Amino acid sequence: MGGRNIPVPEPSKGEIPVRESRMSPIGTNTFGIYVDKVTDGEIQGRITGGGAPPGSRFTSLTKMILLVDELLDQGRGEEKMTFLKEQPDFELEVLFRQNYSWQGRLRWPAGGKEATFRSVLELIFVLETTLAQSAE
Repeated sequence: MGGRNIPVPEPSKGEIPVRESRMSPIGTNTFGIYVDKVTDGEIQGRITGGGAPPGSRFTSLTKMILLVDELLDQGRGEEKMTFLKEQPDFELEVLFRQNYSWQGRLRWPAGGKEATFRSVLELIFVLETTLAQSAE
């Protein structure tokens, strides 16, 4: 194909566009997650960092993931994270985004632990497992 530029067609209505891989400097896509309540396996809480507006709340794990994804889409994840007065329950650091998934680290400062994840599904599993263990 040489040096020719091949045009990439725009997605038609109803198609999901393919996202490109993006790598960001370490620490630029970091979010503080504050868990306020866990009821029947559903978490509710607040999120800071990544340009999240003050008081950003989520009512489920799915909504938290969608909120973070939206902030990352807007490029707001690269804004510096500021914590509330208390330490977050989790620190979520998204290092890469590829094929509608994330790769990164999840830290829980209170326990001094850290886990890496290679997909959003793996992140969900780590969060759910950690929350279930802390409820026991």
